[in-house]
Amino acid sequence: MKNTTAKRIELNDFILNTMRQCILLRPLGVEDFDEIVQTSHAVQLTDNSVLFEQGSELTDIYLLISGGVKIQRLAPNGDEKVLEIIRPGQTFAEAVLFFGGSQYPVTAVTVSPSIVVGIKAETYLKLLHTSNSLCLNLLGNLSQRLHWMVNEMDRLTLHNATFRLVDYLLSHIPVDSNERAGVSLAAPKHVIASRLSIKPETLSRTLKELSKQGLIKLEGSEIELLDIAKLRQLILL
Repeated sequence: MKNTTAKRIELNDFILNTMRQCILLRPLGVEDFDEIVQTSHAVQLTDNSVLFEQGSELTDIYLLISGGVKIQRLAPNGDEKVLEIIRPGQTFAEAVLFFGGSQYPVTAVTVSPSIVVGIKAETYLKLLHTSNSLCLNLLGNLSQRLHWMVNEMDRLTLHNATFRLVDYLLSHIPVDSNERAGVSLAAPKHVIASRLSIKPETLSRTLKELSKQGLIKLEGSEIELLDIAKLRQLILL
């Protein structure tokens, strides 16, 4: 059984501003946004805390304020496959609302100490029925997720471990950046390995090889990308 330590915290100005900038809430007027706030709650979670489990009743959709959350699915043989690692500012579990589901199809577990806002699903669904702009924003967000998933299938089935890892590292920096950049791994290496569908030892070996080539510098969970141009060349299709 995983740790589920959670502490309710105040919806402070920083959290409220993050909620206001969230793509799913941005179209809301003042009154509707206040209604969302009144039925939302923020929790501070320790590492390895379960937010919801696959098959459990859908109660909230979520916005990650800080930390990291892995979205995983349990296979029939008991193996856990990490589908996505949520970063601060991203929402998750909203797709279930659009498809009319009543249960979470995946499990969400923190990979580091995290702050998460739970937005009452019933309240958000009610506003969807009255706001065209809110529906369009949700559709746009789901379309982006679908596009990402199609590309992800290509990456995980058509490319080797080096391509997957470099592509993952570069996804943490702006697409037009050519300067050295630091990347903080949002999850333990074995979680990232599962996310990239490679073995943990393969991930470690690939990181060391990139370091030997002078492309990255390793310092624990911190990785400095030393040569962005050459890293981009490794993933040119």
